[in-house]
Amino acid sequence: MASILPLDGVIGFSGRIMHALHLHPNDTHAIYPLGSTVVIRNVESPADQTLLQGHTDSVTCIALTKDGRTMASGQITNGGSLAEIILWDLSGLSDGRPPELLHRLRLHKVMVQALAFSPSGKYLASVGGVDDNNLVIWNVADGKAICGSPAAHDTALTVTWLNRSEFDLVTGGIKALRMWTLNPDARKVRPMDIDTMKEIRTYTCIAVSDDDTTLYCGTTSGDILAISTSRKIMINSGPKKRFDMGVQALKLIGNEVLVGSAFGDVATLEASTLKRKVSQRVLGGVTSLAPDSTGEFFFVGTGEANIYLLQYNGLVAELKTTSHSEHINDCIFPNSYSEVFATCAGSDIRVWHAKTLSELLRLQVPNQECNCIAFLPSGSAIVSGWNDGKIRSFLPQSGALEYVINEAHRLTGVGNASGGVVPKNGVTAVCPSNDCKRILSGGADGQVRVWAISKGVQVMIASMKEHKGPIYAISIKQDDTECVSASADGSCITWSLTDQHPFVRVNALFAANFFKSVAYHPDESQLLTCGTDRKITYWDVLNMNAIRIVDGSEPADVNTLHINADGRFFVSGGADKKVVLWNYDEGSAYYEGMGHSGSVCRVRISPDEKRIISVGTEGGIYVWKIPPDYAGK
Repeated sequence: MASILPLDGVIGFSGRIMHALHLHPNDTHAIYPLGSTVVIRNVESPADQTLLQGHTDSVTCIALTKDGRTMASGQITNGGSLAEIILWDLSGLSDGRPPELLHRLRLHKVMVQALAFSPSGKYLASVGGVDDNNLVIWNVADGKAICGSPAAHDTALTVTWLNRSEFDLVTGGIKALRMWTLNPDARKVRPMDIDTMKEIRTYTCIAVSDDDTTLYCGTTSGDILAISTSRKIMINSGPKKRFDMGVQALKLIGNEVLVGSAFGDVATLEASTLKRKVSQRVLGGVTSLAPDSTGEFFFVGTGEANIYLLQYNGLVAELKTTSHSEHINDCIFPNSYSEVFATCAGSDIRVWHAKTLSELLRLQVPNQECNCIAFLPSGSAIVSGWNDGKIRSFLPQSGALEYVINEAHRLTGVGNASGGVVPKNGVTAVCPSNDCKRILSGGADGQVRVWAISKGVQVMIASMKEHKGPIYAISIKQDDTECVSASADGSCITWSLTDQHPFVRVNALFAANFFKSVAYHPDESQLLTCGTDRKITYWDVLNMNAIRIVDGSEPADVNTLHINADGRFFVSGGADKKVVLWNYDEGSAYYEGMGHSGSVCRVRISPDEKRIISVGTEGGIYVWKIPPDYAGK
């Protein structure tokens, strides 16, 4: 049984999850999900993180008690299974004590949609997703369910307690808005529909006035309905100019309603009239608003995985943290330098500082997708392959575009998605030579090409066409005499790069497999491959015979692997969402890391062999600590 690979830090924010960003009452810790991990981060220092791991799939909702002593987090799970809610004890957070897992609650099918604590924190209300759609009231002390009831005629999306009552709460969803009264002695919760006249809405968020007299309900139509709690009837709606793409987040601060829209607008409204006062726009649809305890500032979470700090007076915005919001295709360290690493996702290439987990540089090519990246061994350039068939080289400090190789590879249709990884077009693999004079590239067209690069000139000197499927990986020998390419056609081919036998096939191996990754062992006598056959295979370089076949993952594809400098160990990742550290000679898995909620697309061991970087389809960057028995000196 493999030991747990310790998670050292993360970069990312699941910004598309509604109401997931919270500010702890101590005003120093932000709480938010990233995949299946809940991150508690010091707002002053991004690297000061506490990572809560207990969920088996993506976290879908988070709730916090008013005193900040208890937190609940819910998740999604596989079809038909019960989705868990985990209760966490955060009472020692301000004193430096780590959070503790209190209870695991299981009743909802497939997904937990929303969570809310009662004013004292004694009760927890939870709403299931479309496959469940039940409202359940839990006793927080013992983690047992008190009662449950279908939450709405259709899907419920949000739940909120009143501020001064332990027994009254509200749910909102598709064409339904209901108030509920809890009777814990009779173990029942009774509903009463709210009359919204002719207004038929889908409700996404609810805020309650301090005196519990009025509900403010945000809708996908872009307006806000004010509801009288005593008469259970609509008394007002506004503003006159609705919010584009709908209202997704609401908070009540004093006599003003703080609103976040799906278009990226943050605005304040007069609570009594619902008229707009001040407005500000941020990048990405607003999904979370997290005000501080003093009413001076608040945090805003957006669907583009950005977190902003806004001053309440004037809504002055400052970008605090940013990360990738879509699946990450590649990550890479510079040669012999562990302080920084680069990742690519969508139209972005970003360079990160490994210790502070902060962004140093961002390179963008609008409306294109970057499939792969590599640092030149000299560190003088970042070479990247794109879905428009071009190779682009950037300067790593200024981010300036150095050169573009147009039509490096033909655009072509590619096969179906496998292992959660989206098929790529254009340039799918790049590998610079160790003398920095050449770049090897592979494409979705199945060709492996060699480019001579010098100042101002980039010339194709060879094109090797034997593969009949996309090239997923290329690896080169230390002396630049030979390279190997791995393809989705079930073959890996070694190519000669010497002048005596220029650019011809040396050898090849075949298997019933989509090869996703290939790497030379440091002594270059063996190859290591992985792919859709779920195996990790050792091959002899001379005769291309399989030496050893290891079960890389029982249920899913193995997408990526990376060997350390002396060949003692290697790391793999795949569609089973695990990062696994293996002993090379034994072929045994010694450590497993769980944190991703999507397929692991790429893993990299840092040059100093103290950490592992993994990236996945959920947009998260995970930094794992290599255990002392394997870590570099």
